Amino acid sequence: MLCHTVYTPDPRTRKGLDRRLFLGRIAAFGGAAALTASGPRYSRAAESPAASLPVRNGGRGATQNIRGEIKEYKDPKTGARVRRLTGNGSNNVHPYFTSRAFVGDNADRTIFVSNRSGAYQWHLLEIPAAKLVQLTGGEKLSPNMACLARNGRLFYFDGPALRVVNVDTLEDRELYRVPTGFRPALPTCTSDGRYVAFAYCEETALSTETGRIYSTMHERYYQHPRSVVMRIDADKGDAVAAWGETAWISHVLIHPTQPNLILFCHEGGSTCVAQRMWIVDLNDTQMRKASPLYPQKPGESCVHEYWTQQGEVGFQYSLDRERKGEKGVETFREEYNAFIRPDGTWIRQYRFAAGRPGHIQSNSDNTLVVGDRAYLGPDDKEGGAYIGLMTHVNGCVQVRRLAWHGTSWRTQASHGHPSFSPDDKWVIYNSDAEKSDNVYMAEVGSV
Repeated sequence: MLCHTVYTPDPRTRKGLDRRLFLGRIAAFGGAAALTASGPRYSRAAESPAASLPVRNGGRGATQNIRGEIKEYKDPKTGARVRRLTGNGSNNVHPYFTSRAFVGDNADRTIFVSNRSGAYQWHLLEIPAAKLVQLTGGEKLSPNMACLARNGRLFYFDGPALRVVNVDTLEDRELYRVPTGFRPALPTCTSDGRYVAFAYCEETALSTETGRIYSTMHERYYQHPRSVVMRIDADKGDAVAAWGETAWISHVLIHPTQPNLILFCHEGGSTCVAQRMWIVDLNDTQMRKASPLYPQKPGESCVHEYWTQQGEVGFQYSLDRERKGEKGVETFREEYNAFIRPDGTWIRQYRFAAGRPGHIQSNSDNTLVVGDRAYLGPDDKEGGAYIGLMTHVNGCVQVRRLAWHGTSWRTQASHGHPSFSPDDKWVIYNSDAEKSDNVYMAEVGSV
């Protein structure tokens, strides 16, 4: 397959370029012994009127040494240096792939949520010392419902309450409360921790729940629940409604340095959603409108958008095409990593030789992308079990395998959701290969 890179002119010279021009070290996961027994079943702690009250293990500020959980191995399948950070039978999940997972400028201190106390709480792990500090003491915390700023501010939802805790001082306060009858989606914050944004969506009864992931997605989409995109000033406490409509809104992402720009998606799956990505500018004070970012055409779908540190939007893109074959017209799919400016002008797009990964994220200068699948070719049947590193050359995505994760993909918490450490030396990810959800790190330079 021949690939070539196409660049758009600077947005000051040309806007709205037709996008179609772009289309022309764990020995175990495979070898080390897995946990011999599944972890105990956990239930939420009894309700308490104050988030600062202690839970079963002593509450906020409680510390423990987890040296026995941290294991370092050489991945027998890729040769990568891998660290398992958790492994006591509880479930442990690092922040969603659109958020930072480390405090500071290196990979020594990381954040994850764990139910080791009997209820999910957020923790800070000082990796060299194996010191685990409990940061929260809430009643209704869950994986993915938090985001971390560079300055150590951790924003998290405790039920309808949006709270912020300083990971160094443990100062914790409520910022905002979602209205009754609505539930919040995952939060997102600016790099400096000044602003946090999220959507809240109308709570509705569902009839298609089977226990399998995404089983209610289409039903919720067709219910057209009311949703509102909110932005909160963490310093002043001001709450601003940025946008709202009768549509299922999720995956809200605030620009890392321009808090007036908020990206969000219409949720519901590619078989239903005609236009996924939208952007709203809070600087528009008259007749504010949300604008489609990358207007989709029939046969196109987008997923897993995120902001790069340069303020571009990275996402994955699929296009269904038709061609004449021996049996007549046949349909085939092309898949890409793509990047676009928030004003809608294209930057570049790169095609996969095989299937695309799951969730992707860029390193600090966007020269390397990580994903939680790594297909090496069209006949690769094992790529879904690997963390992959991607570079972009001559219009193509070049994929190499970093580490074997072997996750089941059964729940959101078990998804790899990889992201880079601030120094770009490590990739953090999740896996339930050892029966419970655990957090792992793979060294980028070791393969």
